[in-house]
Amino acid sequence: MMRLTAAMAAAAAVLACTSCSSGGHNPGTVVAASQPPADLTKPTASAPSDPGAIVTTGPIMVEQQIDVVALRAGIVAALNTDVGSGVRQGQMLARLDDRQIAADCSAAEFKVHSLESDLKNWQAEVDVRKTDLQRAEAMRQAGINTQEALDHVRYDLQATEFEVERQNNEMRSAQSALQSQQLELEKTRIAAPFNGTVSQRYVRLGQYVNIGDKLFQLTGTSPMEVRFTLPERDISVLRRGDLVTVSPAPDFAQTTTASVTHLSPVVDPGSGTIEVTAKLTHNIPGLIPGMVASVRVARTQ
Repeated sequence: MMRLTAAMAAAAAVLACTSCSSGGHNPGTVVAASQPPADLTKPTASAPSDPGAIVTTGPIMVEQQIDVVALRAGIVAALNTDVGSGVRQGQMLARLDDRQIAADCSAAEFKVHSLESDLKNWQAEVDVRKTDLQRAEAMRQAGINTQEALDHVRYDLQATEFEVERQNNEMRSAQSALQSQQLELEKTRIAAPFNGTVSQRYVRLGQYVNIGDKLFQLTGTSPMEVRFTLPERDISVLRRGDLVTVSPAPDFAQTTTASVTHLSPVVDPGSGTIEVTAKLTHNIPGLIPGMVASVRVARTQ
């Protein structure tokens, strides 16, 4: 009987402890402090500062980007630049073998000098014939000479003047031939048409090229443009002259502005978008032609 009473007392004690731990605060238990909720209104590094802005992407392009081609056939005799080199307008990029054309150019130049000397000789002859005519006219007035002799001197003067004109035309023809040879010689000098950077080189030293073969790709450094698209529902957001924000990374940690220069007048029916072109107002590190940049368009402008 005493054992039964002790067992019942122990069971009652267990039930009491269980009730206290489930219904009230247990001072022996450590409770972790709750952290405050995150501030969702504060912009993060990967989100635009304007939550209502339109964020899109587009390639960075330059207005001046061309392939420099060969204007005459020949062997590449010299390469003066390579990929990544900055060049100035008129700077020689390469040179074709010009020995034959240089010799032809020298021959044409010597011919011009020879004809110029002949022309001066005939012009001096004209002065002599004019003097003879004056003397013949004086002799005719004095009755010393006949009319036939006077006419003969006059005809000699006219013939000499025609010879001067013919010689002058031959000299001009030779000068034009020299100019043509000089232009052909210039074609062997491959020069940069504008300031920029050599982005591609298609030829090697000693390679034979034909007319029209690509030699270099030259990319201008400025002005740079960004081209992107907007949904047709946002056509009214932008106008020509408005500014957009451009960044080399999606987090917009480093930005510059671009002025809208072109808005497509039609909507692409396949994608339902319009194309926009904006010119960068300032270049920043990280924005280079050919890369895809992030663009932010504010709806409030």
